Amino acid sequence: MFKQHGSGLDALIHRPRPSTWQVFLQNPCIFIVKKLYSWRRLAKKRQDASSEVSVVCISDTHNSQCTIPTGDILIHAGDLTQSGSLGELQATISWLRNQPHQFKVVIAGNHDLLLDSSKDGDSDEAAISRQQIEWGGILYLQDNFTTITLKGRRIKIYGSPKSPRHGNWAFQYSRENDVWKHTIPDDIDILITHGPPRAHLDLTTLGCDYLLRELWRVHPALHVFGHVHEGYGHEWLQFDSFQAAYERVIISGGSFWGLISALKAFVLSLFTPPALATCQLANPSLVGGLRDDARRKPIQVYI
Repeated sequence: MFKQHGSGLDALIHRPRPSTWQVFLQNPCIFIVKKLYSWRRLAKKRQDASSEVSVVCISDTHNSQCTIPTGDILIHAGDLTQSGSLGELQATISWLRNQPHQFKVVIAGNHDLLLDSSKDGDSDEAAISRQQIEWGGILYLQDNFTTITLKGRRIKIYGSPKSPRHGNWAFQYSRENDVWKHTIPDDIDILITHGPPRAHLDLTTLGCDYLLRELWRVHPALHVFGHVHEGYGHEWLQFDSFQAAYERVIISGGSFWGLISALKAFVLSLFTPPALATCQLANPSLVGGLRDDARRKPIQVYI
């Protein structure tokens, strides 16, 4: 006789995803330029099979564990934990140490508070706890690089835990500050950051403009990041005029004249040989959904 009404939180959690038409109406220029970008032609750069390196990418596990495919390199792009305690960190590190990959490379994320010494406060308790972490053979990077030798190749890897400020978490910076300028070595092969670059696997608004600028300067073979859980996925970059035009539309928030410019660049690209795609992006955030109750698979790439 009486109709049951769900709570406002239940309605929010179980709300249907917007339809294609609704997404279009929210921002027609962004919708169209993203569709054009998905139609671009790709000529992918691949290594010889004998020297090809398999990289397994994960991020934002937040204390969860999953089955990880075998490969040459395992990368975790931060947010190993939910609250950054020593117990959480050591549990995830022990899980990673038990994986069979020859090289395991890890950076921190904004949830990994213990690893950020600026969050220590007046007590020396956090510093003592950090000294107790047993990294084993894991290569932990914090705004520095390492070079590994694999299949006759020297592979240079740079890692940084930084992400734009949202709340009072670890390793964060103001979006107005260019913290990336000339911090990444020119000859890097693999770039690992916790936060994404703008316009790519970041829901179009949550990535960093300055990190995107560095990506254009450095041109790594692979960029692994996380932080934006719903940006999960894989993408190739060509660093051509159409990509630049696409990014300008995204960064402008949907400029009409920017869209016209992107449309011209897209049409021109149909009549010229495609630029070689030399850079792969991976956002392998393993948790997702409004309450982080979804679980995704690691992303495996070859460089």
